[in-house]
Amino acid sequence: MITIRDLEIEDKKYLENLFAQLTQKPVKLDPVFLKESDFSHCRVIDDDGKIIGFAALIIHPVPTKGLVGRVEDVVIDEKYRGRGLGRKIMEDLIDIARREKIEILNLTSNPRRVPARKLYESLGFQLSDTGVFWMKLK
Repeated sequence: MITIRDLEIEDKKYLENLFAQLTQKPVKLDPVFLKESDFSHCRVIDDDGKIIGFAALIIHPVPTKGLVGRVEDVVIDEKYRGRGLGRKIMEDLIDIARREKIEILNLTSNPRRVPARKLYESLGFQLSDTGVFWMKLK
């Protein structure tokens, strides 16, 4: 049976495989850090004990915008794609964002991820023309 639930520390072995599918490189994960954060909701899709999907909602206050949510690291195992699971986990995060009184929800998506971008647009996300700047500090 497929369910969506909070991340558990024991999910690590499945998540590192999922994130490698997302990033195309090995990923080391600290599920304790993710699970214990007061500023994130990490959700997994569980298929009878096997983790086949992940998405995170990160919440932070912005002085000019109020509470802002950011969706990060949405990934569905490649063997399970095309079954509507991405939509289900995104709807789950949107419900959490509403309960948390988030005023703005945002995400980024690589232009090569056409199906993901179509999903986000179908859920009501709008593409912004502002560029995202970032700096690696470590």
